[in-house]
Amino acid sequence: MNFDHAANFIWQHGRLLERRILEYFFFNGSKDYILKALKAYQNDDGGFGNAIEPDLRAPNSQPLFMEFGLRVLYDCRIKDKEISNKACDFIANHADLNMGIPAIFPSSINYPKAEHWNLPFSTKPSFSRLTGLVGLLKWQGIEHSWLEEAAEICLKDIFSKTYDDAHTILTAFCLIESMPQSDYIKGLFHKLSKELYTAKFFRLDVETQGYGLTPLEFASTSSSYCRSIFSDEIISKHLDVLESQQDDDGGWLIDWKPPGDTAKFEWRAYKTLKSIMTLKSYGKI
Repeated sequence: MNFDHAANFIWQHGRLLERRILEYFFFNGSKDYILKALKAYQNDDGGFGNAIEPDLRAPNSQPLFMEFGLRVLYDCRIKDKEISNKACDFIANHADLNMGIPAIFPSSINYPKAEHWNLPFSTKPSFSRLTGLVGLLKWQGIEHSWLEEAAEICLKDIFSKTYDDAHTILTAFCLIESMPQSDYIKGLFHKLSKELYTAKFFRLDVETQGYGLTPLEFASTSSSYCRSIFSDEIISKHLDVLESQQDDDGGWLIDWKPPGDTAKFEWRAYKTLKSIMTLKSYGKI
């Protein structure tokens, strides 16, 4: 793996957000610059917009964008009350605690998007998506009356339902991590861990081809909350594969079709950044 080539790919193709994160983790940059870059995507209603998730090119706020923005803070281990309180207000105004929240609102129909966001499920309320958002907000440590009620309802959902999609399990773990680690919460952790191994889109086998989430999505750092789910051997094999996937241009490829070349290179820069952050955490850089 060539770090200099990876960094150059991000300098060349990454947005200001990715470049600021690169600076922070590898060149003694400031987290304040990450926050300034992130706030540029936050609209007056508290939600994130402006194609922060590159597969939807909409300027208005979307739950999909909210998840991406809050995940940036989570991955960078940054807590910011101003951003997260505004974000919580937005989610509280749009979520239904009986039905959940959709990935994208019908207003997104007017903007370019990846083909998978044209499917009917995209605009239907999803409780598991709400669970992920609530978890990311809880991790921020903010106090909000709606959030406390929402967290309890989401925990009951995890307890009572089988989570069978790796994406929803990934975000559900954020809620579990954000709670005091009681026996009840530890039980939910083990429940999700067990469900992950048979979930759709989970790629445990390093030989599996195509789109999916590998153990490194759940244990992206050596100190990740979910690290204990996987053996050292599994993590080591996936790290070897991750290293080998660097392309000749220095970046990592994506395995889905985005809505244009701009989105493709934004995603590749983001994936390259996440890859080298993981490799650094495990001592590969």
